Amino acid sequence: MRTSKIILLPVLLFLTKLSLVSAATHEIASLEELMEFASQDGNKISMKPGTYSVRDYLTPELLAAVGTNLDYSKSKRPPSPVLEFSGNDNTYQLDGVTLEIDTRIYDEINLTGYPRFIHISGNRNTFNGLTICYIGPNQGSHGTCVTLWGDQNNLIGVTLYAHGSTPYGYGDLLGKGRDKLTLLKKQSGIMVGGDNCTLKSCRVISRAFGHCFYIQGAHNTLIEDCYAEGANRSTNDMLQEREGPAFDVDFKSVYENRDGRFMITPGYRKALTEDGFRTYGNGGPRNQKTGPTTLINCTAINTRAGFEIIGPADGSAPTTLTDCTTLGAERGFLLIGGNIKTRKCRGNAIHGPLLYLWRGKNADVEIELIGQETDYTVHALATISGEGHRVKLTQWVGDSDSPAVPIMLGYAMPAHAEMSSPILPEAASNITLINETNSPIIASELVTPQYTGSIIFER
Repeated sequence: MRTSKIILLPVLLFLTKLSLVSAATHEIASLEELMEFASQDGNKISMKPGTYSVRDYLTPELLAAVGTNLDYSKSKRPPSPVLEFSGNDNTYQLDGVTLEIDTRIYDEINLTGYPRFIHISGNRNTFNGLTICYIGPNQGSHGTCVTLWGDQNNLIGVTLYAHGSTPYGYGDLLGKGRDKLTLLKKQSGIMVGGDNCTLKSCRVISRAFGHCFYIQGAHNTLIEDCYAEGANRSTNDMLQEREGPAFDVDFKSVYENRDGRFMITPGYRKALTEDGFRTYGNGGPRNQKTGPTTLINCTAINTRAGFEIIGPADGSAPTTLTDCTTLGAERGFLLIGGNIKTRKCRGNAIHGPLLYLWRGKNADVEIELIGQETDYTVHALATISGEGHRVKLTQWVGDSDSPAVPIMLGYAMPAHAEMSSPILPEAASNITLINETNSPIIASELVTPQYTGSIIFER
């Protein structure tokens, strides 16, 4: 025993010294120093408050390296980072730090693959307090500002001011993807692709066409106390233009309106961003199905959809929204595919429906209508299709004059969820609908069992 103690004591002292060394915080005061640590592991970095220009950091050599040596073996659009954080187990204390990104950088780099400006490919990293501010002309990269590509990464108190997309000012009326009337370069906000990531007290204020927060192929994402904000514009204002992208295509739109024309339609209010909070069915670094996501106390203002959520397809735990709010959206909650649960959520219907519940099975939805009447065209409070859903729509006690547009049971959302497009019947079976609003219920012939009353009581 005595010999054992003599051997162990130096080992314990050595381990203690290692622990003290690993706990040390590196104080830095330049973007060059920050990026030196970006590929290392196990560090604590504290950056001096101030505004740091990314353009000043990017030398001609660094600019030339962007978009090179991409791996196309697994994806047609592999990540193409500008600033990559590939290290693991790091903590970045960045309170008072602003990274300034000038969109003119896009003229100097190779925009191949999927441009991801700040790309966190390492695992178990935490970023505290960073502000990212885009400046410069209104031009986009067709990519994303911040990406969490690795697992167990955390953003705490991070704020993004997203700017720069081409064109900007028409929402999605001129199209996106393959179906578009003009060249589109988006600029999306924060994307989560890695598993078990957390975003808390983060904000995305977007003046660009792109999503604020979105999740692709990630499992067990937690988004709490986060805020998404876009801007909107009336279609009447667009139709007054005498130059610009909409004027150049004779005010056409990729969406069919209610009179059968593919035109921008007066009377509506369009979001100029995409969605506040969005989940996709699959994607990410593993190209896997998106798993359960938890959203708590999140707010979306003036975005296309406040919350566009696709439920997990594998029948596992549902995606849940608790105490979430959306105001001024084209559609407040667009819930797709079932396996979704909402509680203590609320929104208004001044620019579009409060709810599209589209297809799928066994969603459990409770949403409160808040806010007053609107000067814009809104065709429905909600549309509901699918099987086995439970839907409870209530109305804030102080709102007696809220829109009395119908709840449409047995109807799809309009094509592409574009409000000026017709709303068509779609099958709805075994729906439990609790209506505590001023809105009447319209039921299509595709509802089973046949709907006859004003309320389907909860079973």
